[in-house]
Amino acid sequence: MKKAFTMIELIFVIVILGILAAVALPKFIGVASQAHEANLKNFVGTLNGTLGPSWWSKAMPNSGDVSTLHINTINKLKTYTDIPKELKTWNLDKCNDANNYKVIGEGNTSVIGSTENYYIICKDGAANYAPKFMLVKTAQADTLSLGDANTSAPNGNSIDINSKSATIVQQ
Repeated sequence: MKKAFTMIELIFVIVILGILAAVALPKFIGVASQAHEANLKNFVGTLNGTLGPSWWSKAMPNSGDVSTLHINTINKLKTYTDIPKELKTWNLDKCNDANNYKVIGEGNTSVIGSTENYYIICKDGAANYAPKFMLVKTAQADTLSLGDANTSAPNGNSIDINSKSATIVQQ
C-alpha cells in the first residue's frame, strides 16, 4: 500500500497556511514606512545631540544664530553628517527665530511611502541655549514650505504651523 497524503489532509494544510498568512500579513504592512520614519527620528536626534550644539558654538559670535552659518543645502549638510535618503530639502538659514519653530527640512514622501508628510522644524539658539530640532508629520493635504513658522507653542504632541496641525514625532 502506497503512503500518501489524503485530499482532506492537504486541504487542512492549505487552510492552516491561509490562516497563518492572514494573521502575519498585517504585521508586515507598514514596516517599511516605520523604518523610514525611524531614520528621520535618528537624524533629528543627531541634530539635537551633536550637530546643533556644535553649530551653536560656531555661531556664538553672532549670538548663537545658526542661520548665519549658511548650511542651506543638502550638499553643505553632507560635510557634517550622513544624510538619510528620506530627507528631500534642507535649509538651516530658515532657522532664524529663537521664539518660534520654523520648517527647515522636508521628508521625501516617495521614499518614505507614507500617507503623511514629514518635516524637520527648528527653533534657533540664543546666547544661553542651543537650537532645538523636532520632527513633525502632517496629513498629506497639509503641506508646509521651508520657513513656515508655528503660530502657537507646542501643545502636548502637536504644534500649529501656519494654521496647519502637525503631530510631533521626535523632540
